[in-house]
Amino acid sequence: MKAGKRMMDHGNSVHTTPSTTVETKNTRWYHQVLLNGLPIFSMVIMILPGIIHHIHVVDIIKIGILTFILTSSTVFYIRWNKDHILYRKSSEAIIGISYLISLLFLVLFPRQDILLWMLGGLIVSMLIDNKLGLLLHFNFSFILSIYRSLRPEFLILFLILGALICFLSTSLCKKDTMIYASIIVLSTHITLSFVINNFLFSTETGNNYLISFFSVFIVLVMATLIYHMVRKYIYKDNQSLETMNFNREAAVSGDTLVISEIEDDRSNMEEAPYAIDTRTSYELLLKEDNELLSRLKDFSLTIYQHGLQIGDLSSRAAKLIGADEMLAKAGGLYHEIGKINGPNYIEEGLKLAEEYKFPKKLIGILRQHNIKYDKPTSVEAAIVMLSDNVVSTIEYIEKSGDSKYPTNKIIDNIFQMRMDKGTFDDAGLSVKDFKELKAFYIEEFSDRN
Repeated sequence: MKAGKRMMDHGNSVHTTPSTTVETKNTRWYHQVLLNGLPIFSMVIMILPGIIHHIHVVDIIKIGILTFILTSSTVFYIRWNKDHILYRKSSEAIIGISYLISLLFLVLFPRQDILLWMLGGLIVSMLIDNKLGLLLHFNFSFILSIYRSLRPEFLILFLILGALICFLSTSLCKKDTMIYASIIVLSTHITLSFVINNFLFSTETGNNYLISFFSVFIVLVMATLIYHMVRKYIYKDNQSLETMNFNREAAVSGDTLVISEIEDDRSNMEEAPYAIDTRTSYELLLKEDNELLSRLKDFSLTIYQHGLQIGDLSSRAAKLIGADEMLAKAGGLYHEIGKINGPNYIEEGLKLAEEYKFPKKLIGILRQHNIKYDKPTSVEAAIVMLSDNVVSTIEYIEKSGDSKYPTNKIIDNIFQMRMDKGTFDDAGLSVKDFKELKAFYIEEFSDRN
């Protein structure tokens, strides 16, 4: 049975549970509201004040069309990257509400020195995706510029400030870097405003420095508070002490932990000759009712099923060349576990791995399965990387509708690229292993040609 068919059957069994069915229906409803209704809602918000205040019809039509086009382009971007952007629970509601609230702020406070409308883009950057947040911010900047007929330099200021805020959104989420990131944003805004006003503190241009400073400060504070509230009450990332100590308590029963493998490095043994490092067993990690897997499934059914697919594929690939099947399966299953805690999923995954006492080799896979972060130093890490690369690339090309690339050619290119870049130089893969793995993946996905 091919990998695609195998996982499709598995996915169907998952969807038959009542709770998941309700979640899927709700998700569909949110999709319809977000993807089909957002451009209309946005256009109504922007043209309604003009109608009430009897503004010239041409101006009303102009701002309405601009808002509709820009919002539609955002919806198109969301549709195109749906698996990446809408994978998280309540993503649709967060994006839609953030977008509409920013437009309301823009209409209620159209002055160029009141920047509360920046809140929506920053919230989306912090909670969903910084690229989408940046796109939202660009939309609001252009809409405000047309709505208020602002000077071009103010548009440039808004675009630069928005790019900076979105770039620093990850730092604004963390307590240890939030203050520094906020100082950078505020100081950059004041400096740019000063330059635009020809190095004068005059308010004749309608740009009050004090109001501008505090409006940006309020945006940063509100976004941070909303971020933590959403994480706590919607994503339910706050864990009780009992949950955080799940594995430690289980150790008392004696049925969930095993002694980690003995390191071959003699220097480590000399430094701590009597140290024993207890680690969670693979048997516990691979159970369907594992607490971490349940969290991942509740967080995103798409990521959960992707982990199942990569774990199954990696396990069978490891068996083929005599590698550790359970390690490869666990590596594939948990390779994106960090996404339940934040956008930097590798760093967050490593924190969870240490917290739940993952085996050292499994932690290595979490760190090394993405070439942008680190190179594999084990055969199993290389296998998980290949499985993830192959599945993700094939799914992306299939989604794009480009059928001119057969799967065997895609897989051959992936293997050739990894060999040319020396990705697996430290992984311990032999030439024979490399060839057998390539043949394995080609055979697995041959039915998609």
